Amino acid sequence: MFRNLELPHFTQALYDAREVAMTRMQQEAKALDANGIVGVEIKEHRHSWGGRAIEFLAIGTAITRQPPTKPLQSPSTVLDLNDASPTS
Repeated sequence: MFRNLELPHFTQALYDAREVAMTRMQQEAKALDANGIVGVEIKEHRHSWGGRAIEFLAIGTAITRQPPTKPLQSPSTVLDLNDASPTS
């Protein structure tokens, strides 16, 4: 009879590999003097040639904060929600 068992060393190795991928991404962002990273994706890929090898890939976009070049405009009403009459 088959049973589902967790392999703690394997699970920990997966967590560690994912952490290494994210750490490398953060180091690359710091090298660019970025303020943060957005759109992060963590991808896991098993290679057919690698037997039990698993590749973790962390992808994201490093962002920096820039001072505004001109003052921001005040918000304005685009659609008055109090107008109950339908538009045609």
